[in-house]
Amino acid sequence: MRETPFELQNKKQLLRTFYEAVNNGIIVIEPSGKMIFANTIACSLLGLAEVEIEDRFFYNLPFNVIDKHNHNISLQDVYLEWAKQTQKTDPLELGLQCKETGNIQYVLAAAAPIFDGFDRLEQIVITLTDNQKLMNNEKELSRSRERFYSLVDSMEDTVFTLDQNLIHTGIYGKWMEKHQVKPSYFLGKTIREVFGDDIAEGQEKACRLVLQGRSQIYEWGNVRNGERYYYQAILSPIKNDQGQVEGIVGVSRDITEGKRMEIGLRESEERFRQFAENAKDVFWMKDYETRKLLYVSKAYEHIWELEDSETFVSVFDEVHPEDNESVQEFIKSIAQGESQIEYRIQGKNKKVRWIRTRAFPITNDQEEIYRIAGISEDITDLKEKEELLRKSDKLTVVGELAAGIAHEIRNPLTSIKGFVQLMKPDMEDLHSEIILSEMDRIESIINEFLVLAKPHQETVFQQRSVNDFIRQTITLLDSEANLNNVQFDTHLRYVPNILCEGNQIKQVIINVIKNAIESMLNGGTIFVETGIHDEGYVFIKITDQGEGISEERLAKLGEPFYSNKEKGIGLGLMVSLKIIENHHGNITFESILGIGTTVTILLPNKLLP
Repeated sequence: MRETPFELQNKKQLLRTFYEAVNNGIIVIEPSGKMIFANTIACSLLGLAEVEIEDRFFYNLPFNVIDKHNHNISLQDVYLEWAKQTQKTDPLELGLQCKETGNIQYVLAAAAPIFDGFDRLEQIVITLTDNQKLMNNEKELSRSRERFYSLVDSMEDTVFTLDQNLIHTGIYGKWMEKHQVKPSYFLGKTIREVFGDDIAEGQEKACRLVLQGRSQIYEWGNVRNGERYYYQAILSPIKNDQGQVEGIVGVSRDITEGKRMEIGLRESEERFRQFAENAKDVFWMKDYETRKLLYVSKAYEHIWELEDSETFVSVFDEVHPEDNESVQEFIKSIAQGESQIEYRIQGKNKKVRWIRTRAFPITNDQEEIYRIAGISEDITDLKEKEELLRKSDKLTVVGELAAGIAHEIRNPLTSIKGFVQLMKPDMEDLHSEIILSEMDRIESIINEFLVLAKPHQETVFQQRSVNDFIRQTITLLDSEANLNNVQFDTHLRYVPNILCEGNQIKQVIINVIKNAIESMLNGGTIFVETGIHDEGYVFIKITDQGEGISEERLAKLGEPFYSNKEKGIGLGLMVSLKIIENHHGNITFESILGIGTTVTILLPNKLLP
């Protein structure tokens, strides 16, 4: 049944709508070669209006035709070739050069024959695809590929690609040439085949994370020719247009030199840490700008009596008030270069320690100071020894002076005493007794001087009881104590006898208790206690309720010619210290202003060599 004109018109309109909807250029040609339709895209590609195409013959289009080999061909030959085909042809790469302008438009052209119900050629549908963009893309891709290969082949690092099965699909870089390794050593092989089971295990784990879309950095070591080398790989996923991971691209670099330096630095730091942590001195480092403590060795715990490093701020904390100003000036001067200072700190219970600190600035590559480091040491023992040496020098001078005075006084005193005894029958008993008593006192004082000059002269050591010495002393001084409204509270434990010169020890106890009585202007109680201190020592502790002694004066007790009393000359306590020293004992003083003073005497059971 033949189609009516109306049906033919509808069919033609439907085809036109369909051809306009496709993304390619469409030209419909009758078997004679006449073009009966061209869609908008085809007109645009050819640079012609629709009226310039329809009802014209295809081979009369105003173009010179160039094939992909840049050979000139005719449109008529192209059309005749297409007219012979019974099925769709493969696309041809054609260059259409406008005869008027000389401009060339590159297209891909293909033909599809349409037959009627009797297998007669009814129409030829030609599809045109813009090949200019494709060719430009290919040229750009080619240039990008050339730049990529030029870049990666000149890199010291190695660029490689892996597929989803972790097989090497590409490898580039100068590393292989440098180490005489051919690409074939990697290409087509898995990570495990190239590196072995031990190394590949970690690499495969990192690669599996990359295949999930996460970039990774992986480091490994390998032994080659008996020497260990270290490498680092930066791995990133390769994704397609749909965002799916199709493979892995990696950049591998040789980090052996840096790694060896890092290992050496770490070993050096560990050696320094072990040294610093076991040294008695305190090693420390601070940030120059913020003054924040960056490092401090463990020796600070003992010196500053702390256990938590977070509470330790600086070696310049807890400075004695008298040294604070000089310490602040020292801190300001550190930036000028290495410097040193000695100062005191007050720790727990107001205990004073002497600290010597050497500090110096650390600069960066731009010669800018960014760190301050230093070493702080406890020199308390050294200061105490210097103080003892100073006192010893004074004591030597006093001893020499005492020997001279004793010698000069003793000879005339002997003569005077002898004449007084001869004159005694002619004198009243009271007067002679007073004169002889005072001469005995002068002689006793001279003997005290001789203790300083010749402490071991005519000294006989015997086993004696310190408790007996204390009872005798309290009996001797009880009257003086009552006059000053002072009482005694004694707690005398059993203690072993000590080997001593009894009169000298008794003299020390008398000196201490007399000082205690004289310090208690308003009366009070003197506490006397004895006991065993550790093994081999006996202690005597005498505590008064006097005015106390300031810290400054306490440090000078025992020095020649220094006394806490208004009219004292300081020899009594100095002689006492010398006696205790000769007995290999120790005497210490503790005092609080307004509360009182405690004197503790330690004496050995046996005289030490």
